[in-house]
Amino acid sequence: MDGAVIGLLGLLLQHAGEAEQGEEMVERAKRLNPNYPPVLRFTGFVKAYRQRKYADALQEAIGIHMPGFFHAHSVRAAALGQLGQREAAQLALRDLLALRPDFGATVRQDYSKWWDPEMVEHLIEGLRKAGLEIPENSQPATTGIASASQ
Repeated sequence: MDGAVIGLLGLLLQHAGEAEQGEEMVERAKRLNPNYPPVLRFTGFVKAYRQRKYADALQEAIGIHMPGFFHAHSVRAAALGQLGQREAAQLALRDLLALRPDFGATVRQDYSKWWDPEMVEHLIEGLRKAGLEIPENSQPATTGIASASQ
């Protein structure tokens, strides 16, 4: 009955590849606590973004009101990039780069800790459309969260 614990476990399950179960747990957590932490919106963002429902992904990203967390800005920029909203995407990138100036060079390494290579490249596509310079030769995506080398 603890929404915070259920939500965190759901978020981690989604990252571990059990998307449907994780998403269900996060939704249950949200019902238990209507004042849920904004980090739980990442689950909705990922679900919508994977489905290429970029407007829905953007709405989830906007709800991740965590201005000091670089990742909140990166997902907003990726969704805006996919939607072709270049000016708004540039603002999100500005906020992202203020927190993580090296993000373009480290994005694959950062994202590979949490997502499979397909999702990593999909997010990178959105970030590039937003205007982020990401070197082609940056560290390639690995097998995701379960990688023993990380």
